[in-house]
Amino acid sequence: MTATVHFTAGPAYAVAAVSSLAFIEEIVGVLDELSRRTRETGARRLLVNLLDVVGTFGRDEQQAIGLLAHRHLAHLERVASLVPEDKLTRVSEAAARSQGMELRVFTSLPDALAWLTSST
Repeated sequence: MTATVHFTAGPAYAVAAVSSLAFIEEIVGVLDELSRRTRETGARRLLVNLLDVVGTFGRDEQQAIGLLAHRHLAHLERVASLVPEDKLTRVSEAAARSQGMELRVFTSLPDALAWLTSST
């Protein structure tokens, strides 16, 4: 299965819904596409819905994903990712934030949107 990304840019933020198997190789392609699409549309904030990612990433892979997110999406003001509650570890968040990226992981869509659209 190749990852699919459904991307929509709105006036306040863009949304990307990702469907994929949990393989690091798939994530690199997804991040490449998100980088290209946010630059093309001028999006400054991004919500990444990861609820349809099948499987789990190990701790080292999660850390690598956070660093890759920084490499590909550092041009954005904020990135919120939405994950299932049973997959929340904050490892990728910590890795991205250690590089200065405003990335936060959420299990609640309303919470993710509140943070993504806030001015603080």
